[in-house]
Amino acid sequence: MTEGYKHTMVLLVWHDAHSVSTGWMPTTDIEPEPAVVHSVGWLLPDAKPNHIVIAQSYIEDSSDHILAIPLKMVEQIKILS
Repeated sequence: MTEGYKHTMVLLVWHDAHSVSTGWMPTTDIEPEPAVVHSVGWLLPDAKPNHIVIAQSYIEDSSDHILAIPLKMVEQIKILS
């Protein structure tokens, strides 16, 4: 389905930095599990050093809703077809 497109569509599974509370709370109530995010977009290779960069949309040489995720936070990259 993505054949003939300029960019490759990928699914990224990555660990997000996140807020654990909106106010005061006992530190024992902090959830120990990571915030794992699944994001889909068009891969923009070499856009930013040490990051995986994806865009929700692109047209010619312009992109929209660009997300740059540090490499060390990426758990999995799957190429979608």
